[in-house]
Amino acid sequence: MNKLKTLAESCGISVMQLLEEATFDSVVQGICSNPDCDYTTEVEPDQTQGWCEICNTKTVVSCLSLAGMI
Repeated sequence: MNKLKTLAESCGISVMQLLEEATFDSVVQGICSNPDCDYTTEVEPDQTQGWCEICNTKTVVSCLSLAGMI
C-alpha cells in the first residue's frame, strides 16, 4: 500500500481519486515496485511487469494492480 500512496502523492491526489480516475481510462499511472525506486509512468491498467527506466528492470506495476483491482 505504501507504493500506491507514493504514486497518488506524486500525482497530487488521494489514493481514492487515483483509483477512481484509473477505473475509466485506458492508460493509468504506474510505479516501480523496487523498494528504493519511485519511478512513475503511464501504463496499461493490467500492467505488472512494465519497464523501469531507472532500475532497468521489469518492475513497474499499475495502480489498479497495486490495489488488487485487476
